[in-house]
Amino acid sequence: MKKYLTIYHDLLGDIQTKKYRSGEILPSNQQLVMRYRVSRETVRKSMQLLADEGYIQTIRGKGSLVLEKKRYLFPVSSIKSYKEIVADSGLKSINRVLKIQDHVLVPKRLRFGSPVMYAQLIVRERIVNGIPTILDYDYINEDVANEIPKEAAEDSLFSYFESQLGLTVDYAVKHLTVESAEYDDCDRLKIDQSMPMVVVRSETHLTDSRILSYTESRHRADKFSSVEFARRHH
Repeated sequence: MKKYLTIYHDLLGDIQTKKYRSGEILPSNQQLVMRYRVSRETVRKSMQLLADEGYIQTIRGKGSLVLEKKRYLFPVSSIKSYKEIVADSGLKSINRVLKIQDHVLVPKRLRFGSPVMYAQLIVRERIVNGIPTILDYDYINEDVANEIPKEAAEDSLFSYFESQLGLTVDYAVKHLTVESAEYDDCDRLKIDQSMPMVVVRSETHLTDSRILSYTESRHRADKFSSVEFARRHH
């Protein structure tokens, strides 16, 4: 791992475990240069990454101030359960199951040309740090899993699939768009129609290539953040 990413992950871990709390100042760039035996530019890249993700703000003459984290990071290029995302972001969250309905036709907008499929629909509201933030619509392939208990939906569907049913999730295809808020978004998330929604539609597959689920995840744009690392191959 590159040096600047090592410093970034170390400081991020210290922030998430509350070693450095909101309103506190991180070690100075010079202290980090000496601690890690790197250049000032390497430290600067680490701090810029933390700033870009909303963890810190650099104040001239004072240092890097730890901010109250009001967004969570949504991983677009990897597969994580919502429970894992919240744990990684150090946030408090409540899952509220709004609906469980059997034998529902998966909407055409989620299938992107794939054949018709019937599913068990699970609708959940995610309340992050006391604020209704996300609406998730999960369509679980009824030929793979059905009669999913409410307790599993409140906890983690991925954990239930893998630990209880012995399924192995392999990959997902995700489509991300920014759309206008719909009636249910406004009603459930307590927003008005001027608030944009980040909508992530995904198709999740098992190792045997069967489709496990289709998901439409609707996020308040002001609480959404996604940071990915990419490498150019030569």
